[in-house]
Amino acid sequence: MAGVKKKRRYSSAVRDEQAARTRARILDAASELFLNRGYARTTMKDIADGAAVARDTVHATFGSKAQVLTALIDLRLVPDGSVANVTQRPDAQAIKDEVDQRTQIELFARFITRISAELRPVFEILRTASAVEPEMAKTFEEMDRFRMDNMQRFAKWIAARGPLRVSTRRAGEIIWALASPDIGRMLCDELGWTQAQHARWLADTLIRTLL
Repeated sequence: MAGVKKKRRYSSAVRDEQAARTRARILDAASELFLNRGYARTTMKDIADGAAVARDTVHATFGSKAQVLTALIDLRLVPDGSVANVTQRPDAQAIKDEVDQRTQIELFARFITRISAELRPVFEILRTASAVEPEMAKTFEEMDRFRMDNMQRFAKWIAARGPLRVSTRRAGEIIWALASPDIGRMLCDELGWTQAQHARWLADTLIRTLL
């Protein structure tokens, strides 16, 4: 009996690994197609063909094209899938643990501009898709609320280390606005700022505004 259980555990592990590889292939194919063709012009069959799997496999794995896109966003936020929320990443927790507010903000600025650079291409797909597809409009609104919740969490971490010039709630709203992907797109993608320049500007602006 022990040998049977061991074999079953091994078979389950193999299936899980195969499923993870299939999921990764689907996301890789979807990312390339969404970026090159756009969300609206990419079909589930296109994604399946790009990943070399059956269309039913894509549906079984994700359910819908919208869920494929949200999975891509989750992947950009937490590439290794080790935590449920981006604020639980070790580089985010370092911001929480820092005792000096100025250093907290500088760490946050470097963290969020790095996230912005990784996320912006997919976030832009979501933003444009939300203008033409009701399901994606709802997803876009949910993502914006999710981002506000996270910025409020960062604001609480900073406020825990000393007084702010504004309420903690207002601080979170300011961070939400200044650290938005749209500002990152304008500064970096349109004006050609480097990620380091973006981070320095964000840190300086937040320090002047909040402390």
